[in-house]
Amino acid sequence: MKYLLCLPMAALLCACSVTPLPPLDNAHARVGLKTEAANRLQASRLDGEPVGGLQFPDLTPGEHRLEVRLFFEVPGGGGDVSGSFSAGERRCILAVEYADFAAGQHYQFHASRRGWGPAGWLLDASGNKLATAREVRCGPGV
Repeated sequence: MKYLLCLPMAALLCACSVTPLPPLDNAHARVGLKTEAANRLQASRLDGEPVGGLQFPDLTPGEHRLEVRLFFEVPGGGGDVSGSFSAGERRCILAVEYADFAAGQHYQFHASRRGWGPAGWLLDASGNKLATAREVRCGPGV
């Protein structure tokens, strides 16, 4: 009887697990996303088209433009009537263009907060900087 009670809990825990990515084939490149623990980073556009998920799909070799959406906390700055400072979330879009995505290679789009603004880089598998991202826009409705 107690085993029957464990079945719903086991099913619930299995539903929460993350499915690993399939191995990268030799015809595509893969771009992972990385940011600090306090931030959120998600894929936004690939070559001007909206991305359906949180990550970029595997890319064909060649030139691509990647856009990501970065969410991070910033201090409120002005304080309120009680004299305390509040924090707010800032949303920014960063874009990077890179002409030499190679098949079978892994890349990483790293984005982070630099004071009140964002910064980002495209890195190769060894962590070498290949391109610097530029800020497209920042604001509450991004």
